[in-house]
Amino acid sequence: MAVTAIQIGLHPDAVDYESAEFSQFSGLTKAGLTQANSANVAGLRAAGYEVDNCLIDTGEAGATKARDWLSAKRYDAVLIGAGIRLVASNTLLFEAIVNAAHTAYPDCRFVFNYSATSTPGDIRRWFPDPTDVTPEHSHGRLI
Repeated sequence: MAVTAIQIGLHPDAVDYESAEFSQFSGLTKAGLTQANSANVAGLRAAGYEVDNCLIDTGEAGATKARDWLSAKRYDAVLIGAGIRLVASNTLLFEAIVNAAHTAYPDCRFVFNYSATSTPGDIRRWFPDPTDVTPEHSHGRLI
């Protein structure tokens, strides 16, 4: 059985690339975000993970879409994009996604990328083998 993961990120049309909040992502453009998102999913699938890609709006509309996707299927790993996690105005959206995932899947692992691009290495911190749904407890820990 393959590890199932959902990648939840902002839809490229939902991002205000000129805003001060998104200036922390230097050089981020709609085309760049679109390409990075597609590459993330393709890379994870090529590495053997079963990945669904949920692109959302900001605010309640985004939270509702994420909850709908999270309730439709069981996921071992929940990947939440930096545009949701690191932008202050998206804090409530981030909180809603984490709580929905935790409620639906108390044993899921949250996976966070270091930049706009992910690699299979991000998910391998918890699931080094894409066919083994048992998370590695030694990976992903700082202590």
